[in-house]
Order: sequence, then C-alpha cells, then structure tokens
Amino acid sequence: MALQSVAVNASSPATWLQPGEEREWDEFVATHPLGLIYHTSAWQRVLQGAFPHIQGRFLVLRGADGRIQAGLPVYRVHSWLLKDRTVSVPFATICEPLVSSREQSLLLWPAIEEMARQNRSKRVEIRARSPQAANLPEAMSVGRTYWHHYIVLDKPPEKLLRTFHDSCIRRRMRKAEADGVTCAEDNSEQGLHELYQTMVSTRIRLLLPPMPFAFFQAMVRELVPRYGSIYLSRRNGKTMGAMLAIKHKGLWMSEYSGHQESAPAGSDQLLYWHVIQQAQQSGATVFSFGRTSLDNEGLVLYKRRWGTTEEMLADYFFDPRAARQPAPAAEAAAPRPLPHAVYSAARLMQYLPVNLQRTFGNFCYRHLG
Repeated sequence: MALQSVAVNASSPATWLQPGEEREWDEFVATHPLGLIYHTSAWQRVLQGAFPHIQGRFLVLRGADGRIQAGLPVYRVHSWLLKDRTVSVPFATICEPLVSSREQSLLLWPAIEEMARQNRSKRVEIRARSPQAANLPEAMSVGRTYWHHYIVLDKPPEKLLRTFHDSCIRRRMRKAEADGVTCAEDNSEQGLHELYQTMVSTRIRLLLPPMPFAFFQAMVRELVPRYGSIYLSRRNGKTMGAMLAIKHKGLWMSEYSGHQESAPAGSDQLLYWHVIQQAQQSGATVFSFGRTSLDNEGLVLYKRRWGTTEEMLADYFFDPRAARQPAPAAEAAAPRPLPHAVYSAARLMQYLPVNLQRTFGNFCYRHLG
C-alpha cells in the first residue's frame, strides 16, 4: 500500500462542488492513488441516507485546465449531545485528503475553517495514515491513534495460507469445515437481515450499542454489488457468522463482521479465508482487516496472526475557536466517541430485550460520526 504523489498545479482557490457534479468528483477519486470508497459520492449517499444529522459536501482545487486536481469530502455532524463537528469522513477507517503537498492542504484549509465557523463546530476532524500527516496543516493535532492491519494478496492461495498462524487460524478453519460450516455470498434481503441480526448479537456481547439497521440498508442499497458484498457462514441452514466486505479498486475491507454465540470454533476464520479468496479471485491486491484501537490488545494479536502488515492511523483534530493555534497539551487525546455515561448505560442495557437495545443504539448513533 505504498503512498504515491500526484503533481498538482492548482490555479484557483478552493471551491465547493455543486449538486450534479458528483460524477466528476468520483472520476477524480477513481484515478487518484489515495482515493477510496469513503471519498466517493456513494458513501455520501450512504451516510445521508442513514443519518439525518450528517450532511456532506466536496471541497476541491481545480487546475489551469479546470479539472479537479485535489480535494476532500467534508461533513457536518450535528449533535446536541456531543456538539457539532466538521469531519472528513464519518464512519471511515481511512479517508485522508486527496492532496500531495501541504501547500494544497493550505489552499483547502480556509474553506474548511469557514465551514466549521458557520456551523459552530466544536472541532474539525480528519482521518489519515501517519505518513500523510506531513501534508496536513500544522494547526491539526493528533487525536486517537489506531493500528491498521492488511494482507497484500501477492501470493498464490496455498502460499498465502501458510503465512497464517497454524493453531489459531488454519487448524480452526479445518475444524469449522469438519463441523459442517459453509460460506457463501448472499446479497438478498434475507442476507441483509441475517447480517444485521448477527451484528446486533455481536455488539451486545461486546457491550457496544447496536448500529442502526438503516445504516446497513443504506450500505446495501448504495454499495452492493459493485462496491460491497454480504458473506454468510452457515451450519445446518442456520447463519453462524456474517461479513459486509467493502471493495473499491484493488482494496477489499472487512468493516462489519460478527458471529452468533452458538457459532462453532473456527467459523470466523473460515469466513475470513473465504472472503480473502474471493477478493484475490476478483483481482484485488489488498485485503484490509480495518482499524483497531491500540488498547484492544486481543484483537490486535488476532489480526497479526493472519500474517498482516501494520500501519498507524490517526484522527487529527483542530479547535476552530483556537484561532489556528494547536490544541493545548491537555487536549492531545481526542475525546471518546461517546461519553463515559453511555458506556456505562451499554453495560446495563445488555440485560434488556433486544428491541430496547436497538433503540438505545439508534439514540447513540444519532450523535456519532
């Protein structure tokens, strides 16, 4: 996943794209080496279709020929609980500005600041790989950091399989197969519901608020089958695990996956291996396991056992009220996505009926992004 540069000769100030110009933006994203699905208008439709409190626009620099040369998506996240934020991009693992120099960032920055001031945003947030941070304005401070794990699909399947941990990955896959677990793509309405029910069950066990069904509906509506697919593992006709794989250019990402409590050992590993093989057969060059908090040591270790490569991701932020000054040292760590009281409530909610937990999740995600 080497990061490349693109020569840009922007001759005009930053401008906001108007409705109807999304196709031009998507064509730019498709050709830019840093462009991902999260930059596209498809992801904008996902977010705005699922979350009424999130609205986005595309900020661009044009060259002398009038073509888009650099830019980024910018979203307003409105919340009375967590206060308004200006974000690029909500619910995205990676979505760095599509720029190749700090000069380009500085040309974009005044419009971002102005948008934040107009919306009375508490902060501006930008997600990026650490190597790209050099292109961000100096006003940005490092917030939360994450590991990103991915596999480069440059080996034949049999050789790739040997790079996985034997007892934790390969043996468990064989055990799941022996127990009758099978995996298949299922983009049907039933597949969507099985995916969602599995995600709800998984997040409740992890003491996390369930994500809204509307979010999964929007992803399936806007991304599947071109940019996404649902994969299910089953045993005796019952769904054991599920994954929504998001795919764009040569990158496949496992963003949303989980399993039922009754799933046989190795079901997760078998489902991941099935999707990795599908990615490789499609011509993909990288399979991503998504980002992981640094303090989630168990999940980090699990992802390392797949023979993954690691890179650092970070949420960078800026306080618009600080007059372009970096945030004080006391604010160096970005605030948690949810107040502590909400995490405490999540622990209590696990004992309530699933429909009430889903209502609680809908309330939480009404303020996130």
